[in-house]
Amino acid sequence: MNKNRYFLGAILALALVAGCKKMPPVTEYLSPRVSFATDTYTPVLGRNLVVLTQFNADKSSYPLNFELLNLRRANGAPAPELTALTTVKDWVGRYTGLETSLAEIEAKRQQVQKPYFTIRPGSGDLVFAAASSAVIHGKPDTDSLYLFDIKVSNNTGASKLFTNQKLIPYKEIPYEPFEYNKETRKPLTESFQTYPPTNTTSITVPRQVRLTTSSNLYYTTDSLLQPYMAAVYFRKTGNGSSLTFRFLDKDSLPINPSRFSNTKWTELVHGFNMQMTDSYVKYDAAYPIPLTTLTTRYASGGQAKVLFEYPRRGFGNSLRNGVFGLNFSIYEPGDWELVFHFKKNLKFEND
Repeated sequence: MNKNRYFLGAILALALVAGCKKMPPVTEYLSPRVSFATDTYTPVLGRNLVVLTQFNADKSSYPLNFELLNLRRANGAPAPELTALTTVKDWVGRYTGLETSLAEIEAKRQQVQKPYFTIRPGSGDLVFAAASSAVIHGKPDTDSLYLFDIKVSNNTGASKLFTNQKLIPYKEIPYEPFEYNKETRKPLTESFQTYPPTNTTSITVPRQVRLTTSSNLYYTTDSLLQPYMAAVYFRKTGNGSSLTFRFLDKDSLPINPSRFSNTKWTELVHGFNMQMTDSYVKYDAAYPIPLTTLTTRYASGGQAKVLFEYPRRGFGNSLRNGVFGLNFSIYEPGDWELVFHFKKNLKFEND
């Protein structure tokens, strides 16, 4: 029995030694085929933004190190403005969407100084602070092209240099949806089909912000509101921190917000101290809206979502819940108004 145990032990030991001898030595490696998904980056100024560069390491050894080099304008002149410090608000506490006051939100943020353009040294992702077009050149200016290089290295001592990467910032877009061409800042146009009672035809009109959601919006007993019959205007009226909703009929006269009686006003936006009058609903609100990309009761997919609802009885006493809404973002702080203008008067009365 003891001999058998000795024999088995010897076999196991030999197997382990043989297995160890087959393991290849660990070597550091930087692939010559490492790459980024693109060489052109087009951030919008006035926003804190992280651009995921989708770096392909091609089995290179980690950790990798990424450096920005030779930041310059298209003519080769240095571009110190790209690394100049700008004042931004940084989160120091976790935003949940459950905060109950502006003070609670602001206690989770602090003003810090950051360079406009940096790179995350461990991932290669690009970070842009909310700098102004008063400092950084942005389209549609003709001198908005910047060039830079990225150096990638690891512990092998080897490196690869990606030269002439392109940075083309756009001037601030204060809100979205945006009815202007971001390349030229000229008004866009849009085409619609018009329907009976007139003959069906196509019309082209200046683009306006349209409703994201529209359901059961009647302006006669059997006529539904068409997309071109409503528009939303973004208006900045001051430098405070508020958001106001207004509603206008076809004659640009105020619609009392109380007409939209099924609206969940306390859950409409992440705002506070709601004031409802005969002509508007106003909230104290922190900017940008939404504050983060976190999905909350007020936002998802990086946009705030508002819905307004009202009940009425249609033909045959059927209940029809009229619903309209907008998905939007506002990046520039201030006192903002969203004005919903209906080119046909909504039918609130029962049939």
